[in-house]
Amino acid sequence: MFHLPAFGGAFYENVNAHPFHYYSNIVPTNDQKTFEASLKIDHDFGGAKLTAWALYSDVKNDLTADGTSADFARYIAAANPAVASVVNACFASTARLTGFPVNPPGFIGQIPVPFIFAPATGSTFGAYSPTTCDGTQYQVRNQKDFSTEIRLASTGTGPIGWQFGGYYLHLDRFTGVSLGGDTGAGVTHQLYNAPNSSNPTSQLFADKFRTDVFAGFGSVDWKPVDSVSITAALRYDVEKRRVDNQVPVAIDPFTGGPINPGQTGGAIPSKSKTFELLEPKISARWTISPALNLFGNWGVGFKSGGFNNQGSAAIVNQNFNVAPINAGVLITDDFRKERSSAYEVGFKGKVGPLTYNVAGYYTQVRDMQFFEFFVGSFGLLRVVSNIDRVDLKGVEVNGDLKLVPGWTVFGGFNYTDSEIKKNRSRPDTVGNKSPYTPDYTINLGSQQEFRVANNVNLLFRANYRVTGPTWFHTVQNQTKATIFSALLPISALALPAFVGNANYSVTRREAFGVLDLRLGLEGHSWKAAVFANNALNRRYVNEVIPAIEFGGSFNSPGAPRAYGFEIGYKF
Repeated sequence: MFHLPAFGGAFYENVNAHPFHYYSNIVPTNDQKTFEASLKIDHDFGGAKLTAWALYSDVKNDLTADGTSADFARYIAAANPAVASVVNACFASTARLTGFPVNPPGFIGQIPVPFIFAPATGSTFGAYSPTTCDGTQYQVRNQKDFSTEIRLASTGTGPIGWQFGGYYLHLDRFTGVSLGGDTGAGVTHQLYNAPNSSNPTSQLFADKFRTDVFAGFGSVDWKPVDSVSITAALRYDVEKRRVDNQVPVAIDPFTGGPINPGQTGGAIPSKSKTFELLEPKISARWTISPALNLFGNWGVGFKSGGFNNQGSAAIVNQNFNVAPINAGVLITDDFRKERSSAYEVGFKGKVGPLTYNVAGYYTQVRDMQFFEFFVGSFGLLRVVSNIDRVDLKGVEVNGDLKLVPGWTVFGGFNYTDSEIKKNRSRPDTVGNKSPYTPDYTINLGSQQEFRVANNVNLLFRANYRVTGPTWFHTVQNQTKATIFSALLPISALALPAFVGNANYSVTRREAFGVLDLRLGLEGHSWKAAVFANNALNRRYVNEVIPAIEFGGSFNSPGAPRAYGFEIGYKF
């Protein structure tokens, strides 16, 4: 959907009011094969317990889908005559589907030329149109990994407890994203297809990632008196990462440029980098009385840096960090590690049938990793950027109240105040809220469990969850130049550049509530239940993915009402 206020109407749409209809001419597929094996060993030495485990996983995943390049006219001309069949199919399918109703403001005209260049006969397709002009997408995500951990922990009852151990992970991952021309013959399940094939490749990202993770950890628990406990923990993580580009040096038969923009100087070289961090944690608890505990903790968190698909920075710089858009967005082919420092203090208690927990927290995140989404004639590009500093502070309250034996009501409330303090990726977003962070959440529910027969219980549970207003991008109540700001002045409409500017105040998801219900019977070794998720069929937006320089966003609907029956038996 678009967020262009100067155009008005359906070109300026609030994400909470969008109708979801789909018209793709490509039936999407998502095939996955998974093999996993694990082993665990425990041994008690008397005073200490050894725990060791190992896990092997092999996942092969590929996806096919319609493309999104129709409105960028990627497939209406051919630099190589071998792909003329794709261009012909695009014009023919547009003519055949002229007038076919699609999501406003989209419309299918007589020819696939963008309507701003051909107002009388052109088209505005939108993403995933019923024509072949979108092209195709094929993605591969394969991963093999082996991980193991060994841990030795004390089992004594003295005032000091301890544990220490080590962890190792080896990971081989291959990811590929291929955009191809659509001749009407469907998607070929391989990443590169020659120009004379039925699904010629127009753009390709393909990389092999190799990761080795080493970690050592340990902790000591000290109880100077029965009412006080103090824990100190330390972990050291080292991640060695390497990326090897797998894109062949080849020419895009439609644009005449390289099939990966990062190849302007030839093949993309390999990269390797090591990310490491020491992560301390301290926590304390004081039992004032059997009905009241005070607690506090502080700890450092770590998320390794890594590599985007090689060539991503070149795409962004060539398409958006140039006049007249001048986005000033900083994207690199590798991204930095994320570090956090989190504080929490609170108290837990019990008053009669009520148990409660109240806590306040403050977290400072450095180099927060955030997905950026870019759309253009190159197709779709999703990359990780870094937000230099984000602060989050808030309060959390929850409790359980036992009304009568077998009947409990419960509730929880969380409020978060977040703010971007520094962001070199998009400096003008400082002061905005942290993306994907609701202002508040509320959880209310009731659970009843009664004996109805010998060893048979009846269970009923109702849970109502409210999620507060949420931004999904660092750009929020702001106006930004887009690709339309560049195109409109040179189009047949000859409109000034500001008409193509987008305003993203309409991309905040509104608060919504979802009710889940469950009714079942449970015996000693069996259980059966009926359930209704989103029982009131509340319509809401699951996720909003703004593509800032595109002038719009890609949204997905929340799960509609689902009901079913479950049965289980424990051997």
